[in-house]
Amino acid sequence: MDLDHGRVTSLPTDITIDFADGVYKFALLLPQQIELEDKCGAPDQSGVRRRKGIIEIYADVIAGLLVVDGEVVANPMAGRASAFECREVVRLGLIGGNYGLVDGADIQVSPARALKLVESYVDTRPLVERWTLAAAILRAAVEGFDPPKKAPPAKAPAKRISQKASKLSG
Repeated sequence: MDLDHGRVTSLPTDITIDFADGVYKFALLLPQQIELEDKCGAPDQSGVRRRKGIIEIYADVIAGLLVVDGEVVANPMAGRASAFECREVVRLGLIGGNYGLVDGADIQVSPARALKLVESYVDTRPLVERWTLAAAILRAAVEGFDPPKKAPPAKAPAKRISQKASKLSG
């Protein structure tokens, strides 16, 4: 959240990423957050299943990830995320985003399509890829995502004024 002249403004909580066979929108909306919390929960000491809150999941997923010179570097010695948590963040993010652009065509991402994408492009790849992808999706959901601003078009270089023209004007 930013304070803008006394008003609270929110950042978008979805993120669009080049993924798999196209460009996909990822969003963990409240229904997906609740499902994620339920699926990532575990029994407590008395055997009662406890939900794992979205903030706790986010904390575990970003633990061990650093940004060095603009690049995400994973330190597994400090990591706490599980492979299952990372996978579910990606799957549920695809469902919540419900949008992809593949070969120039807009597509909707059903739960079945999201599962197929995860099975084909997440489960078969190194864990660090799903770990960093899950971190980006969760960060957008928890903190908001401010897409980079497009650079304004470059101005044409100023024309050089000849000495003769400059003498005439001044």
